[in-house]
Amino acid sequence: MRRIGALVPLLVAALVAPAPATAGGADPRVCAHPPRTANRHATAEAVRVHAYLWSLTCGSRHGVLSGQNVGHGSQALDPDGWFGYPRLVERLATETGERIAVVGLDYEHDQVFTPSQLAAGNRVLAEHERRGGLVQVTWSPLSPWLNDERDIAGHPGQWTDTRTDAGQLAGVDDLRDLLDPTTPAGEVWRRKLSRVADALTTLRDAGVVVLWRPMQEMNGFWFWWGSTVHGDDASPYVDIWRHMYRYLTQVRRLDNLLWVYSPASTQLVYAGRPVPGIKPAAWAYPGAEVVDVVAGTAYHDDLAITDYPALLRLPEVVGAGEYSAGLLGAHDRAGDLDTTLYATRLRDDYPAVAYWVSWHDYPWSATESAWLSLAGNRRAGDLLANPYVINAG
Repeated sequence: MRRIGALVPLLVAALVAPAPATAGGADPRVCAHPPRTANRHATAEAVRVHAYLWSLTCGSRHGVLSGQNVGHGSQALDPDGWFGYPRLVERLATETGERIAVVGLDYEHDQVFTPSQLAAGNRVLAEHERRGGLVQVTWSPLSPWLNDERDIAGHPGQWTDTRTDAGQLAGVDDLRDLLDPTTPAGEVWRRKLSRVADALTTLRDAGVVVLWRPMQEMNGFWFWWGSTVHGDDASPYVDIWRHMYRYLTQVRRLDNLLWVYSPASTQLVYAGRPVPGIKPAAWAYPGAEVVDVVAGTAYHDDLAITDYPALLRLPEVVGAGEYSAGLLGAHDRAGDLDTTLYATRLRDDYPAVAYWVSWHDYPWSATESAWLSLAGNRRAGDLLANPYVINAG
């Protein structure tokens, strides 16, 4: 186990040392130049965090940052359920003496959260950052064709409003409608972006650097922003990403964001069977000028990152944005994964991965749960004590 201390003295060498050609198992394009953020106006602390992550990917430092997602919105406060910082991070810190380095939170997915609910989640993230940790914010937006967000408290929506498998795309012909403010969907999209930007502004003003991970798993077919509407054409997603980048960076001046492109595993296994029809990892990659980190998702019982070679071919810092045992696999319903496998797998097979974020627990049904978190499985204390694992400090 190691700890993230004050980043400034740790990063001087990373900023000035010559980059190794193929360090950390990474592709030369990642490491052949000094670290640089996509946003020229990124805050000094965002630049330092990015340089630190680059040093882990490129091998000038050795190790991986531990990580845990704590749910969605105000679920970060949940003390006893499937989600929540109190159970998934704080209790584990009390039991093991080690605090997980990267804490993740989704700003949406389960419902549209009110500004006050997002503020509650932000307070958890800001406090974690003050304790020497890092923050990843995922954004899984509910479809703007299904919820106009004029009454969030009364009609918050539900997680199925992100999906495509039960008629949720009825009437959706062109995702680029989001970019046209004269369309109903475009009007909702601007309202949605403004609300999310307000929440991110609170973190910026608190000095919190955010690994900003919007609209993940775009190469899959299960989210409305994925491949279902436009088939092989990824350009609508790229256009939406670039519009969002311009708005959040140039209009709202959110220079604390590090932009994370997060594709789904092309060899995803669900209930023991391969999931067909997933596009390649780089299918909707929007370009190095608007991306800082490539952090895919991987759910496998043996913690395989099957797209690791493809991720290395993109010229970015490498992470694992969602990383846990297989869904409906050998471990998730029992919570019996030996979590020390995270350290050995990442050290031996995926050394360019700078950080990972284990997913949270959640209910499969009225009688079964998916135990995907570190706290919900075995030997988390031994994992966090491993010398290769870097924790908050």
